[in-house]
Amino acid sequence: MTATNALEHRTEGASMRAGLQDGMRTMKIGRMPIPELLPGTVIVKVASVGICGSDLHAYRNADAHQSFPNGHELSGTVVEIGAGVTSVRVGQRVTIDMVMGTACGKCEYCKLGTPIHCRAREFPFGGGFAEYVRTKEAGVFPLPDAVDDRLGAIVEPIAVGVHACRKMRIAAGTVGVVVGAGTIGLAALAAALDAGSEKVYVVAKHAAQARAALAMGATAILPADRAEALAIVQQATDGLGAHYAIEAVGGTGDTLDYACQFVRPLGQVAVLGAFDHGFKGIEIIAPHIKELTIHLPNCYGYIDGQHDFAVAIDLLARKGDTLRAMITHDLSLDQIQEAFQLACDKSSDSIKVQVHT
Repeated sequence: MTATNALEHRTEGASMRAGLQDGMRTMKIGRMPIPELLPGTVIVKVASVGICGSDLHAYRNADAHQSFPNGHELSGTVVEIGAGVTSVRVGQRVTIDMVMGTACGKCEYCKLGTPIHCRAREFPFGGGFAEYVRTKEAGVFPLPDAVDDRLGAIVEPIAVGVHACRKMRIAAGTVGVVVGAGTIGLAALAAALDAGSEKVYVVAKHAAQARAALAMGATAILPADRAEALAIVQQATDGLGAHYAIEAVGGTGDTLDYACQFVRPLGQVAVLGAFDHGFKGIEIIAPHIKELTIHLPNCYGYIDGQHDFAVAIDLLARKGDTLRAMITHDLSLDQIQEAFQLACDKSSDSIKVQVHT
């Protein structure tokens, strides 16, 4: 197939707007070249893009001066397809797995369906805080009409929760606890309920997170007092404890240790929070005695021949009106600095802040 070009006014050296970090806690709008269309690649006009915790970590802590934008939670429309592309068409609404979209597709880990471990990544990672983004064909996932652009931009975080629950093989009738109710904690809640979990209790730090968790089907928000929270779960499970817990906070706290305390002997714990280097916040003897299985799901991929993005898109197509509760703010790309400030400020009731182009 020859290249197809539907990008208006594509000229040599054409540029686009991009949100770039320009120092500590500073974002600006700059201009950069529109990505070059290469064989096997697709150019997507970005519609919506979410601000991820990893984006915020760099914003808060790095004195970076970017020439290439971050942003990997996105939806958009295909505007160009390169030579050899057969599964995507111009005008199609899509989301992008930026991991698959940059992986070689040939190494042992790509063949296993775990492209996060690709040994020969070929294009820069990220790029969604811009008008256009390029990806390999393999990274493109079409969106059904039931998943609009804003929901399409939470496929990626939903896929993180889906991946954890699929790795844990959460079964119908189980009782679980999610520690943390930011975007990833809420994604894990949605995935666990969809997997058939009978009850899912949530530990939420902020009122807006608690409201979203309840709107999405959480059994209850556990109290801040840990002893009281543990007692509630014990009472609900005839003294056994939860079948599983999912840690979704990270940082420097002891939330992994806390998550383990909720779980019965032979239960499971998954770690989705991004902990800081040097983390030592777990007393290993208690989970050892209980023979807990600890899962460390890092990133989505294929399980049993099905990609986590496909499962997440199906979930959003069926339950998008409920899952929309995690999207709290929508600003234009030109307001990129304000968007990052809102995402950092939990007093603004922000959970998922999105930017539209």
